[in-house]
Amino acid sequence: MIRRLHVPLTTPKDIIPHLTKQDAHWRPGFSAQELAPTWAHAGTDFPERVRELLNTAPEYVGAQLVDGFFEREVDLGTPGRNSQTDLMVVAGIGRELAIIAIEGKAEESFADIVSVWNDSAGKQRRLEYLCNTLHINPAQAGPLRYQLLHRTASAIYEAQRYRSRHALMAVHSFSTTHRWFDDFAAFSRVLQMPLDQPNRCSVARKFAGISLRLAWVSDVPQSS
Repeated sequence: MIRRLHVPLTTPKDIIPHLTKQDAHWRPGFSAQELAPTWAHAGTDFPERVRELLNTAPEYVGAQLVDGFFEREVDLGTPGRNSQTDLMVVAGIGRELAIIAIEGKAEESFADIVSVWNDSAGKQRRLEYLCNTLHINPAQAGPLRYQLLHRTASAIYEAQRYRSRHALMAVHSFSTTHRWFDDFAAFSRVLQMPLDQPNRCSVARKFAGISLRLAWVSDVPQSS
């Protein structure tokens, strides 16, 4: 069943039961132990580094945090597992809403590249569906990280569900070396929204009627 309720955060550890692998993901070096405290401590606003990032895109300047859903499941339109976004944010931008999909990262990778992940007919059908959404030729997708495809598509699908015209997929990284940024940059180039440095939003491009941006936020680990 897809959860639609907020995860109540009395303490950041309240997120643990909702993680895909629970305690296995709540440990040093994993993003869950950084992302939940950072957002919880920000209260009703965006974390400082995220706010600075949003200010690099004109439509997100002054954005307000309306709702946030940790471990939000999104139907990808094909048989198989839902995408489980670390934090799905509903933001107010002027008189409109925008969807911001946050993918937390510390030192862990974006998992398998598409050519390794795609080992069945069902996965090939899903790949074609996601590539159609993202205007990518499936033949181009082989070296890309599969997680980036479905997380970005999730932002678009949630924006459609909320009747919003705007979506942002942002990696909130707590790696002091910007680890895995090169994979993200390669993905952004294939989507024709190139990002060559962290802490900026990409240009906007329309997908399925949604104005999408990509972004990478570099933040300071809580344990540092």
